[in-house]
Amino acid sequence: MQGYGDVSGHFRGLIQGDCDVVVVGVVFGDQIQAGRCAKKTVRNIQHVEEAKWNDLNETQKRRILECFEEVRGLEFGYSLFTREKLRRLEDQYLLYQDVSFPPDWDLALTGYAYGELLLEYGALDARRVIFEFDRVASDAQSNSVATHIGTFVPEATIQVGSSHNTPGIQAADCFAGAIAEDYKKETDWLSILDSETITDCTAGALIQLENDLTSYDR
Repeated sequence: MQGYGDVSGHFRGLIQGDCDVVVVGVVFGDQIQAGRCAKKTVRNIQHVEEAKWNDLNETQKRRILECFEEVRGLEFGYSLFTREKLRRLEDQYLLYQDVSFPPDWDLALTGYAYGELLLEYGALDARRVIFEFDRVASDAQSNSVATHIGTFVPEATIQVGSSHNTPGIQAADCFAGAIAEDYKKETDWLSILDSETITDCTAGALIQLENDLTSYDR
């Protein structure tokens, strides 16, 4: 089992009020299949080194999603977070304190979202799970995200990658970006994909975060 992950938006910005929505997206499939559409997109667009949703025009966005739909064996998962959802959590006020020190709620929520998505797709039952996500601001922060993923799937191999070098992560970027754009602009990009290949795991990640908030030693 192989998965690739990326995030559209910034959790710290969401917590601080500078960002409207954050989407954690995951694409599941083998290495070649997961990256095929991103590679095709880069080949077809001049002066573009990697497939990033926000750099694509409307036609290019449609084409990469249509490519996702055509590739056999791809599955998708996401979690979508807004300030309203965070404010419904018990002890949510802790999120708005200084997040520059542990427990780093923004990094925890990123890891929990990835972990919940891996659980949903059977990571605990699979013989071997490799999951690679796009690095965050620093190695230490990326390692923190990986640690939080491990609380859900301790046997999985968690790798930190670069979207520039990994087409699978580029695919996750475009998938997450499509969901975020649907939320912000009321577009309907996800209708291009078969709904049976898409899973929403927002609730599970929020439950884990709420458990941490209520048990946090203040």
